[in-house]
Amino acid sequence: MESNISEREQLDEIKKWWNANGKAIITGLALGLTALFGYRYWQDVQNSRAESASINYQHFLVLAAAGPSENAKATGQAIIEAEGSSVYARLTALQLARLAVEDDKLDEAKRHLNWIITNTPDSELSAVARSRLAQILLTEGNAAGAQVELDKIQKAGARALFAETRGDVFAALGKSEEAKVMYTHAIEKIVELGGDASLLEIKRDSLGVADITSAK
Repeated sequence: MESNISEREQLDEIKKWWNANGKAIITGLALGLTALFGYRYWQDVQNSRAESASINYQHFLVLAAAGPSENAKATGQAIIEAEGSSVYARLTALQLARLAVEDDKLDEAKRHLNWIITNTPDSELSAVARSRLAQILLTEGNAAGAQVELDKIQKAGARALFAETRGDVFAALGKSEEAKVMYTHAIEKIVELGGDASLLEIKRDSLGVADITSAK
């Protein structure tokens, strides 16, 4: 009898505990499952979006390879507007800048390059954009402005990477010795990679200053 009472009492206690806490447990479990499946859904959406962005970018590259066209520009602009925070948008902007240069629309090219610089500060892509912006400024006769852009590049190894452009800027500014140092940097890099540095050697030798055997 005592055993039956004890069991009944235990059952009553369990019922009381369940009435007091069961709802919270079910709610917590439901929230946990929602979060789990919600996260998986979010992952699926993100993966699908990334795949779609990649496909769109590949399509754009095919169009861009054929040269500047309204179709290529419109496709590229659509990628930037839809995927503005992604690397695809920044790479697209870099290609759009190239197309604009080919189309002799330098202001449009500068706009795309400045967009990259603004949206990816202190990145490798930003350094590339600044270098290409410097080349455009140099083409426009603004060697001083080109030097300002190059001086803003802070990435490690960038001096060697953009040495030819720096050499062109120094040469335009009449700084022949500095230009020869930069051309020597660029020549050493090309030779190291197994490339043909003959054009750079012509640039360097045309400066008419004392030979430089090692870059500073």
